[in-house]
Amino acid sequence: MKHFLSILICVVFFNTSFAQKAKYQSIFIYNFSKYVKWPEHEGNGGFIIGVLGNSEIQKSLEDMAAMKKSTQGLNINVIKYSDISEIQPCHMLIVADNRLSSMPELQSMPELKNALIITDEPGMAKKGSIINFVEKDGKTRFELNSSEAEKKELKVSTSLTTMAILVE
Repeated sequence: MKHFLSILICVVFFNTSFAQKAKYQSIFIYNFSKYVKWPEHEGNGGFIIGVLGNSEIQKSLEDMAAMKKSTQGLNINVIKYSDISEIQPCHMLIVADNRLSSMPELQSMPELKNALIITDEPGMAKKGSIINFVEKDGKTRFELNSSEAEKKELKVSTSLTTMAILVE
């Protein structure tokens, strides 16, 4: 029975930990929109945040989108993509860990020509991600690949640049 309780406590702790991490990351993602300027998009589909694959962050983003508008005053729409063939133009694309092998293909997709690509895996900022979450000294931080942002015609403010761990 003690063994079972120990396992149960670990499972609850890890689930809470993942949920907390997703909540923090969704706040970061919302705030990134304050410090990045996108080229003008046609249409009025709102501020689109795509999530490719299975990510804990999707639920947190959906909860946030229900309560807030983007910093540009647009409604935030969170769209889940199970496969890269489903991807439509979006402002941000969060790539789940189970879809990171798709990064080379994602970089050349016309639908993502102006998308801020966000990942959460060590080393991904050097492999095409523009923003990559990392843990440093027990805190959530983020890497920024400004050369990838420039390729996507995204203008990143110096405020965001100074908060980031810069990667080329």
